[in-house]
Formats: sequence, structure tokens, C-alpha cells
Amino acid sequence: MKTGVKIAIILIVCVAVFGCKKKDPTPVPPVITFKEAYLSQDNTYSIIKFEFYDGDGDLGLKQDENTGDREFNLLVDYYEKVNGVWVLKSPVITYNTSEAKYDTTYLHTRIPFIENENNDALEGDMEVDLLYHPNLYLNTPQADTIRYEIILLDRALQQSNKIVTSELIIN
Repeated sequence: MKTGVKIAIILIVCVAVFGCKKKDPTPVPPVITFKEAYLSQDNTYSIIKFEFYDGDGDLGLKQDENTGDREFNLLVDYYEKVNGVWVLKSPVITYNTSEAKYDTTYLHTRIPFIENENNDALEGDMEVDLLYHPNLYLNTPQADTIRYEIILLDRALQQSNKIVTSELIIN
């Protein structure tokens, strides 16, 4: 065989082997990176900013996906610093005076569905407003410092890493 033909065959084989790489169907958990957190000017809610990356691009919940494992996809735990120690306070138990009963409030929330037919990797910045008001919390000392821990779930229910916000000082 001539050298030119051998090289052509080798090139065709290389293109066939390396050029037709299939997408790996294994779900890839998202990765999140904390950027910043601060309280609103009136101290009624917290603003959390973070970056996200999801290699298989399956983020967000559709409007009708709202039960069971698909009720929330941004899991949020709330902590207060009490005597120098971080104490988990979520879910938050509040007293509903109009109905004379206790209510349980989870701070988990939903990231809306992101259309991505090709399941390309998704990355970007996300900003989430979390309800906070110090008068909602019972049976605890008035904390002057809080923080949140956050995990993002993708559509395959793969959990991201956990991020911890900076300390937020209550004025």
C-alpha cells in the first residue's frame, strides 16, 4: 500500500474514533459557588448570589412539577449565631395568632425550568431573595448574626455541593 493511502486510512479512522464522541448519559451534579449575601435595606429579606454550573444542563422545575421530590430544587437551611455557636433554626416554627396555631415554614424555594433541548452545559449567576424577619422566630434569643446553607438540585435530583453564606449582621 502506498504511504499516502496509509495516511488517509489512519486519518479516517482517527476522525471516526475521536470525532464522533457521544455525550455521556450519566447525570452530572451541578456545582455552585458562593458570591455574596446581604440583607435588604429594611432587614426584611436576605439576598444571596451564587454562580452555577451544570454539565448536562438539566436545571429547573416546570410549573406543574410541584409535589414530592420535585416540590423544591433549592434547599435552604437557616442558622443563627447563639453565644458564638451556629444553631440550625430551619424549618422555622412560628405562631399564627389569627388562627391560634403554630406554623412550620421551610425556606426551600424553586428555580424555574430552563429550556435546554440539547442538554448543553449551563452556567451563570443566580440571585435569590430569602424571606427574613427577626420577629418571626420563637423560643430563641434575638440573634444579631445569621447565615444560610444552600444546595441546588437538578432535574435528575443530583445534589450540588453545599455553599455557606457569609455572616449577615442584623441591624
